[in-house]
Amino acid sequence: MRQTSEAPFLGRHEELARMDTWLDRAADGEPRIVVIDGTAGIGKTSLIRRFLAGKARDCRVLTASGEELEQDLAYGLITQLRSHLPAAAGAALPETVQGAPADTAAQDPISVGAVFLDALGRFQDRKPVVLVIDDIHWADTPSLHALTFVLRRLRVDRVLTVLATRDSSDPRLPQGLHRLIQDDTTLRLTLEGLGVPELMALNAALGPASLPRRTMVRLRDHTLGNPLHVKALLQQFPADALGGRAVLPAPRRYERIIAERLAACDSGTRRLVQAASVLGMSSPLHLAAEVGAVAEPLLALTRANAGELLEDDPSGTPPQVAFPHPLLRAAVYRGLEPAERSHLHRVAAALTVDPWIALQHRVHAAAGPDGRLAEDLAEFAAQQSARGAWSAAASASVAAARLAAEPGRQARWLLQGVEYLLLAGDVSQAAELEQTVRGPAPDAERHYVLGHLALTTGRLGEARRELAACWDTCDATTGPETLRKAAEQMAWLCLIQGNAPRIIRWAERGLALPPGERSSFLRDSLAIGLAISGDYEQGMRSLAHLPDTGPRDTPQQLDGLLARGMLRLWNGQLHEARRDLKEAFDAHRRGGLPYAALVALGFLTDAAYRAGQWDEAIAYGTHAVSLAEDTDQISILAVVHAVTAYPLAGRGDFRAAEAHAKSAAEHARVLSDVNDSAFAATAHALIHAARGEHEEVIEQLSPFLSPEIVHRYGIEEPGLVAWRPLLCEALTRTGRTAEAQLVLAPYEQRAAERNRPLEQVAAARCRGLLEETRGHAEAAGQAFQDGLRHCAQGDGCWEEALLHLAYGTFLRRSGRRRSAAAELEHAYRTFRRLRATPYLQRCDRELKACGHATARPGSTCHPALTPQELTVARLAVQGLTNQQIARELVLSVKTIEYHLSNSYSKLGITSRMGLVDKLARDA
Repeated sequence: MRQTSEAPFLGRHEELARMDTWLDRAADGEPRIVVIDGTAGIGKTSLIRRFLAGKARDCRVLTASGEELEQDLAYGLITQLRSHLPAAAGAALPETVQGAPADTAAQDPISVGAVFLDALGRFQDRKPVVLVIDDIHWADTPSLHALTFVLRRLRVDRVLTVLATRDSSDPRLPQGLHRLIQDDTTLRLTLEGLGVPELMALNAALGPASLPRRTMVRLRDHTLGNPLHVKALLQQFPADALGGRAVLPAPRRYERIIAERLAACDSGTRRLVQAASVLGMSSPLHLAAEVGAVAEPLLALTRANAGELLEDDPSGTPPQVAFPHPLLRAAVYRGLEPAERSHLHRVAAALTVDPWIALQHRVHAAAGPDGRLAEDLAEFAAQQSARGAWSAAASASVAAARLAAEPGRQARWLLQGVEYLLLAGDVSQAAELEQTVRGPAPDAERHYVLGHLALTTGRLGEARRELAACWDTCDATTGPETLRKAAEQMAWLCLIQGNAPRIIRWAERGLALPPGERSSFLRDSLAIGLAISGDYEQGMRSLAHLPDTGPRDTPQQLDGLLARGMLRLWNGQLHEARRDLKEAFDAHRRGGLPYAALVALGFLTDAAYRAGQWDEAIAYGTHAVSLAEDTDQISILAVVHAVTAYPLAGRGDFRAAEAHAKSAAEHARVLSDVNDSAFAATAHALIHAARGEHEEVIEQLSPFLSPEIVHRYGIEEPGLVAWRPLLCEALTRTGRTAEAQLVLAPYEQRAAERNRPLEQVAAARCRGLLEETRGHAEAAGQAFQDGLRHCAQGDGCWEEALLHLAYGTFLRRSGRRRSAAAELEHAYRTFRRLRATPYLQRCDRELKACGHATARPGSTCHPALTPQELTVARLAVQGLTNQQIARELVLSVKTIEYHLSNSYSKLGITSRMGLVDKLARDA
């Protein structure tokens, strides 16, 4: 039998070199990700350790590991990472992230990720940071979403993230994380078995017997070079058993090797190691000693170290013990007798202060169905649900279902767990439970949950059937809360499809029931349904309960705020719309409805675009796309991609705009929704319009004239999506004036009937262009003048600039150059401020044709600054600190410092006072 001393690190030189290169890039401010995958025992952890001991030895290191037994512990992985942060860097983290996951669970993954991002930004002030997460396939889902959020927002941070997993395509990983793993900037290393030279070196290191090369070739073929398996064979069998031509023996299970090593220890050491395995990969020494009833923990730890069973971290406060490898901890834990394992978990539960961790220990201690424990879990789930802590509520409710003795309660709690997962944005895990919750005789509650799941995953037809069945199968036992939530989802479904009468019908049915305790989308749906059916005033009256401003902490203060912002946007009240939508986004993100928060951010992007705040619009849109992708909110992705493309198209950033427009169209096709399709087609049309490609605009938008589109409420209501003005202009510019008239007339009529100032401006501009093309100069001039009068009634900026450009062009062609120049100058100033390059060039040509020079040395609005730099600069001018700016934009402090430094350099200034002066002069 060979010695069991730790074998040296062998091979993997190429992998180490590539990791070193990625670390160099990260150290230069290019954050990078390394993904290492391979089977258990292949050497992933050993490779990471050698990397940390080599090139990364002078870096700051944060480590964490997913644990199979703790996948239901919300934010357990984030808590591990937090434990490595010094007090100064972690000061901003809420108390729960510092070690009370039950409280942390009350926050959504975005909030937890934002706080961790802030701490990580301050942790890299002197040295690069290496973020290491082993066994990420076993990490808890909320932590995975929070981690994805963080990694997507590292811009210039000196951070290298190393992720180790058995399978990087594991479906448990969020889609956003899969996209990061597949990104071109990610280094993916798939570890294969060691070669014969490395195995011979391993044999020599284990000593004393030296095996010939032919034997090592046989071992390589037999084990596929898995170092853990080869080492086990070398340690377990003599040389003559491995040589010759006999069939090679199979290695004893790794668990047996660890069991023999553990059996050789004294009882105190054995109890310490066993207790530590119950507590996790790492735990406080004193707690492990209490759980294991170890009288002399330091002596036991010393002996466990000598036996390579535990490692100690004396720098921790209190001192921590940890397992060298997840497989070792798993072997110890699985080697426990069932009765002893249950006993240790019961002791741990009694010693644990945190209620959720205590419940987890009780779950692992249970020998079978346990009605009392299931009730306690269900009660905890209800408490977390009331606080909007959906992830914790889901974990507790699913656990309660597994332990319930009564089938009825088991089914009810499992259904609640799936709903909580959907509310938490954990769509993939909810989908995994779909077949489990389906039953032979579904009741109203099950129909509701299945309908909610189908709607969230984009299966609209199935969602309609299930949600309708919820109402059709309800009986005296069906609670009003179930019916109210089903009506809410049905109203949302009808909203997606643009069926205004059914939106109103389902919203009214839901509102007729007793109100629930959490925020609801019913008031929003009712107001939107009324507005898109043409009854804007009634829609606003339905929101009369909302205060103008103030806290948004209760459903009474929040429900309907999103709709009010949207209605004000469509009515051209851009300032009020932006305020409402920003408040709705912030409030729903704190504890309301995740999808409502994203809808608010999407339409806030549109409002900023229309108001001529394009840097803000691009920042909002990029943020909305990222959040929607990070949380798998499929139903809103088409809209947020489309509106993000709008300002990019206006600036001539066609590559970025086309990417967003293409994504919008793909998501719209998934949903088969005419409204989403209209948003996506409008994004494409804006790109073509900016390029002057009028035939392509017609190709994109003419399908929406089809009489086969049944529900036209959303696409025909002025102010929602501007496809008719774009199509009318394209038809006019290609000489198809009769068709243009047919497109324009109903739009003009509706804009006038609704008294929508900005839509009347757009209609007047299109009318002026059409009459000019027809040769009716007087009618054209009158139309442009009407448009200018409407400008005074709304908050318009972008549409107003387009009107001045069109009117100035008309005047110039009519020979009235002086008047034309005044209109064109107005448009030019707006286009220049917005950096709307395609339109600025057109305006420049028209001004030159009027005999006017267009050089404006003092009128630049910082064309050298990127949208992100300008957004950061403006917040700095408002007096926000770097840390406050980082929290507002959900970026790291390092990224904010980088943007400010770039801005100073480009503007030739050295301080914030210089920013104040520069931005004030060009305001």
